[in-house]
Amino acid sequence: MRWGDPLELVDVGIGIVGFFAFAFLIVTIVTELMGADALGWALTLLALVLLLVLLWRARRRMIASQQQADPPADGS
Repeated sequence: MRWGDPLELVDVGIGIVGFFAFAFLIVTIVTELMGADALGWALTLLALVLLLVLLWRARRRMIASQQQADPPADGS
């Protein structure tokens, strides 16, 4: 693993944000089922999901730019 690769850092970010988004999803569901106020948990979950989407989009852009910069060799 090369830590100098920005794509690798985005992958780690996706993993961390994804973990916390899942954890906040569970907390939000449990809080709602218990009848407590879950607005704060739900807004935090929304922010994490939006951050996760932004990271996924950044990753796709990075992959596309790498593929344009390094065209595949055709073997001839």
